[in-house]
Amino acid sequence: MNFQTMNKQRKFVLIFAVAGIISMFLPWISVSLFGYSQTQNGMHDVGILTFLSFVVIAVFAYLGDRAKNFDKTIWPVILIAGTVALLSIIWFYSKADGSIMGSSLICFGLYVSAVSAIGVLASAYMFRSATDNLKDSFTNLKNELENKMNRPTPPTSRTSSDDNNIINPEK
Repeated sequence: MNFQTMNKQRKFVLIFAVAGIISMFLPWISVSLFGYSQTQNGMHDVGILTFLSFVVIAVFAYLGDRAKNFDKTIWPVILIAGTVALLSIIWFYSKADGSIMGSSLICFGLYVSAVSAIGVLASAYMFRSATDNLKDSFTNLKNELENKMNRPTPPTSRTSSDDNNIINPEK
């Protein structure tokens, strides 16, 4: 992969997605209880959803023609995955903000992950093609999904010996 020839939109989205993946293994929360302290990374609870979102974003940023912007079907997928990542980070933050016994401290891994999710969304939106808009992209994605779901399955081929076995089961 030549990073120099990569499209600006894909390049920034890929950088932020990789930073988000790395942030999942950094400390997200530190809990102190009765003088003991323990840290936890993002690979727990809703953090797994965040991790999967960043992986999906990185895969889609890497696949396809890397010299061009995201097409109308991939662009909304990137936006949806980035939104899922950001919302799950916000949910984790709101849940970890208070504790009953002891004190919890939000660590830098959660902040790096939040900045990465915001960076993915901002990069995908700011560097989009001039013809891309949200309504057309989501309509295009919906139509493609409907076409794939409504596509008839091809019939399976049967040989003449199969037909003979059905008619004459003693063969």
